[in-house]
Amino acid sequence: MESLADLAYRVIADRLIMLDIRPNESINESQLSKEMQMGRTPIREALHRLEHERLVVTQPRKGSFAAPIDLTDLSEVGQVRQILEPVGARLAAESLREAQRPEVERYLGLVESIDEAKVDQGDLMRLDLAIHNVIYALTGNGHLEDTLRQYGHLSTRIWLLVLERRPLVVGHIRELAPILRAILAKDPERAGSLMDAHVRNFGRYIASVV
Repeated sequence: MESLADLAYRVIADRLIMLDIRPNESINESQLSKEMQMGRTPIREALHRLEHERLVVTQPRKGSFAAPIDLTDLSEVGQVRQILEPVGARLAAESLREAQRPEVERYLGLVESIDEAKVDQGDLMRLDLAIHNVIYALTGNGHLEDTLRQYGHLSTRIWLLVLERRPLVVGHIRELAPILRAILAKDPERAGSLMDAHVRNFGRYIASVV
């Protein structure tokens, strides 16, 4: 069962990553406590965890704030993901169990049924992040999953800021379909190769619009 601190973490992380809480914006613990109908202790536990993940900064006597976004971090975050994402995809293909297939197939269906007239950039980035998080969980390696998840959160937040008022990145999201198919086929080499190209392609696109 999900703890209150885990629930608070999930809700606040989503707001930070999706820029519902803007960079440098103050985080109101009392308001969050009221909205989520919980005490301030789990809120503070979540904020401490998010600070460790570089999504929150705390200033003495001032409180917690959404971490600023420095576009110079994009290259360094991208370098880490370029190395680790293909590893994660290969491990996911190797480790996939029959009980996990329905979830992968569900996300494959979501990618294949994207309707450009009914989505916005936030919808696409949320789907992208959800699929990557599923792949991370499939690796069966908790340490790798945590690392990939943290860098996935950081990069998605930067991308959303860069992509505001930019054309929809539908093509980028559709690149995930063959990766998911390779995982379902338990083909680690293809999954890793496709993920490597996916990360490189989007990295080049983001660099071209920054």
